[in-house]
Order: sequence, then C-alpha cells, then structure tokens
Amino acid sequence: MLELIIKTIWLLLPAYIPNNFAVIFGGGKPLDLGKHFIDGKRILGDGKTIRGFVAGVLGGIFTAHIQLIIEKSFSLSVYSSLDYASFLQLVFLLSFGAMLGDSIGSFIKRRFGVERGGKFPILDQLTFLIIAYILASRCSAFYKLFTLDVIITGIVITPLLHLTINVLAYKLGLKDVWW
Repeated sequence: MLELIIKTIWLLLPAYIPNNFAVIFGGGKPLDLGKHFIDGKRILGDGKTIRGFVAGVLGGIFTAHIQLIIEKSFSLSVYSSLDYASFLQLVFLLSFGAMLGDSIGSFIKRRFGVERGGKFPILDQLTFLIIAYILASRCSAFYKLFTLDVIITGIVITPLLHLTINVLAYKLGLKDVWW
C-alpha cells in the first residue's frame, strides 16, 4: 500500500506542483482580463493571472524534468520508461490540466459567492486533479502509468495531503488558519 501511495504522489507531482509555481511567480494581468460573467460576478477574479497560469504549467513541466534526472540517477523507471515525446505530452497535460482545473474551481466558487481565498471543501482539493486526469487521459502514455489503483489512490490521498500540508504550514507559522 505504501509503495502505491509513493508511486501515486510521484506520478502526480506535475499536477500537484503547478499551483505553487503560480502563487510564487504569479501576479499581473488577471486571466479573466477583469471581465464579469452574466451573473455580474467576476469570471475568476484577480487571484488567477496569466503569468501565474503560465508559470504553473512551466513549473509542472520543470518538476517532471527534475523527476527524470532523479529517476536516471537512481536507475528508476517510472516517467523514464516513456519516450521523450510521450513524457512531454503527458506532463504538459497533467500540468495544464491542474491549472485549468484550479481555474474552473475558481469559476465555480465565484458563482457560489465564495471570495478569493475562501474555502470550498472537496472542490478546492479535487477539481484540479480531476481535470488533470481528464486531459492527461488524452495521451496514450497516461494508460501505461496511471492504472486504476493509481487513479483512485490519487483521488483518496489528495484531500488528505492538502489537509496535512495546511496543518504543517499553520504549525510553521506560514498560514493563519489550518484549513
């Protein structure tokens, strides 16, 4: 079971990491260009920026390349089992899907009146992952690495990882609240 969890986390790093890059390197022009939806509310809000979206996708791809280096250094064969074109397509779709899913989550939160930074349980933890899975499933390499047990494990552990990271950040004084 532990091996499955570790493999799942490893495979999902290109989807888990992008939002961190978006936060660190984001800012600038909003992704929704300041536009409002038909309900009069912002489409996404100022928290989703073009620079952040691009930085997130590039950060996920960068992370996957670091993973390749690690795998080759330790003679591991997960992502390195793919040809480079398939690898690049898969990690792009995982990273892009995570950023798109995060944006879709923000769109839904705005419709429910949840402001930037506001919590929306389950949606906050899983939308990015589900969209990443859907987009990545367009790549044949997805089916070589993402078996049903990996997919389900990802869905189960992602909310738990999210909670664990938030509690850790709170205990380290990086967040004001643990949720």
